[in-house]
Amino acid sequence: MLIPFKIIYFRQKVNRIGFNTILTSLEGKSFTGPADKGFLSKFNKFYKASTFFLVRVFKDPNPCIIRSLILYGLCTRYNIKASLLTGVSKKEGVLTGHSWLEIDGNPINENKAYISNFTIIYEI
Repeated sequence: MLIPFKIIYFRQKVNRIGFNTILTSLEGKSFTGPADKGFLSKFNKFYKASTFFLVRVFKDPNPCIIRSLILYGLCTRYNIKASLLTGVSKKEGVLTGHSWLEIDGNPINENKAYISNFTIIYEI
């Protein structure tokens, strides 16, 4: 999987049909595989690479949505049971959003204190 091409693909898809439509299309799919150490190592490499390309190359100030879609796709490719979560938070009158993945109920590469501030509005 070439990450820059996946980034372009999902950015165009989000712009064309919208994030909610993409999430709806992903619903109902069940994956049962456990995440072993080998998969988590690969996941971490994809996380770092996608973050690098999104922030440094594509200059995306909010890489979490596209990164979450790419990583959810990686999990489905390996039949790993993962949850893609989207949440919102209001701080000092400013509404912010965030997307992240959880495997076995644990947020992956996310600060638990940070994501605890978000009210989950969508989970797959």
